Amino acid sequence: MPYNILLFPLVGGYYILLNFVYFKYKYQRLSSQRILFGSIVAGILLLFFILGLRVLLEHCFPFFFKNTASWLIESPVPHTPFLWTSVTSFFIAVIGTHIINYTLFKLNFFGYDSPVSYSVRKYGDELEYLFRDCAINGTLLQFTLKNNKVYVGFATYIPPPKETNYLKISPVLSGFRDNETKRINFTTDYYKGIELYMNDPSKHNFFDIDIVVKQDEILTANAFDPDMYEIFNSTGQEEEKSD
Repeated sequence: MPYNILLFPLVGGYYILLNFVYFKYKYQRLSSQRILFGSIVAGILLLFFILGLRVLLEHCFPFFFKNTASWLIESPVPHTPFLWTSVTSFFIAVIGTHIINYTLFKLNFFGYDSPVSYSVRKYGDELEYLFRDCAINGTLLQFTLKNNKVYVGFATYIPPPKETNYLKISPVLSGFRDNETKRINFTTDYYKGIELYMNDPSKHNFFDIDIVVKQDEILTANAFDPDMYEIFNSTGQEEEKSD
């Protein structure tokens, strides 16, 4: 068997790694050497699968297999042992990947983590992991920017790991940290805008308060609990008054 025909399963393995929903976010961020090695492993497994499928078809449908093999031999393409087996592995990789992706999407990933959520859990950094947890649990997220601006809001979606340098939230509160004490002073309550829109949505053709923030500008981030904030804030105010 000429070794150059092994290129087809190799490319097929590469296609699987970069397009299958549970693999692509991992391999898109790896070095070219690791992607190549992963493609070789995936290509070998793919080739063994196709060879096993070929043996099975030859055993179960000998007449059909013989006729198909004869037709391929008589085709204008020069006859090369296992050429069509290798070519088939590539097409199976492309078509099979999209069929499996579509099936997983339609069946809601069988109740398992979505590909993006899974990828962030496995390969994301601390900020992406925090963002994922807040988005899944509906927890408020608080972060402070380098300019001391503070936002509190809900994560609107889980961004794929390392795909973008921006995060988006639906703000609930915003303010700033005092330059000296670093205490938070909230100055804007977005609930008022939301209530205004809900009371008369016909007067507001466009309503979008989502904020997009560059990850590099985030200084600190954490989950925000309003009750705990009130407790610590009131304690701090009492200490200031006593001083």
